Amino acid sequence: MRITFLGTGTSHGVPVIACRCKVCTSTDTKNHRTRPSIVIALNGKNILVDTSPELRIQALRCGVERVDAILFTHTHADHLHGLDDVRAFTALQDNAIPCYGSPQTLERIRTVFHYAFKLQHLGALIPQIELVQIEGKFKLFGVEVIPLVLLHGKAEVLGFRIGDFAYATDCNHIPPESMELMRGLDLLVLDALRWSPPNPTHFTIPESLDIVGQLRPKQTYFVHMSHDVEHHDTNSKLPEGVELAYDGLIVEM
Repeated sequence: MRITFLGTGTSHGVPVIACRCKVCTSTDTKNHRTRPSIVIALNGKNILVDTSPELRIQALRCGVERVDAILFTHTHADHLHGLDDVRAFTALQDNAIPCYGSPQTLERIRTVFHYAFKLQHLGALIPQIELVQIEGKFKLFGVEVIPLVLLHGKAEVLGFRIGDFAYATDCNHIPPESMELMRGLDLLVLDALRWSPPNPTHFTIPESLDIVGQLRPKQTYFVHMSHDVEHHDTNSKLPEGVELAYDGLIVEM
């Protein structure tokens, strides 16, 4: 399994528009963060998690030339609004891409991208997608995908566990049932917005470190960092086995 981090930033991205802070003006590419998304390569297939507004740029930069399925965590704009860009993949592959999500997520996709369902006769001009409702564990390309219920403020969103890897972005609470499903991990990817102050919808770095201490994965990468987080300075303060991810990072499992 290979994990490619397409984007590791917040809904604003980094740099933030019109901001002149140290991180936003940094020339270090590891401080440049597009909106959150990953690609999981396994068994010769590419599974995209979320479709960020920069999907086209991310795919070109990271050499993503095929998408075989999409898993959606939730439908906030920074995780959904690049869905139209998958038409490049569906045209090239000449097939519809299955999109997996909760009932609420699928209903939102039907509303926001209504043309993808009403104008199928346009073929390659629109994204060809097939909505698949997540109702529990399911098999995808020969492996089991375990949905993880997470809380993003008051909203329920999904994380995913595949083998000994788990992805949990955009959350500030992990229910006990999901915590149990996340034990024994080789690799955990976890939301970590900033050091402080607390946020009503995202873990801070200290809160994420507490989750890491409870789950004890072999390796953890933090994502969804704001412009309050400088890459190298923050990494120097993190414990062994915990690092900030960055756009373009590839992790082999």
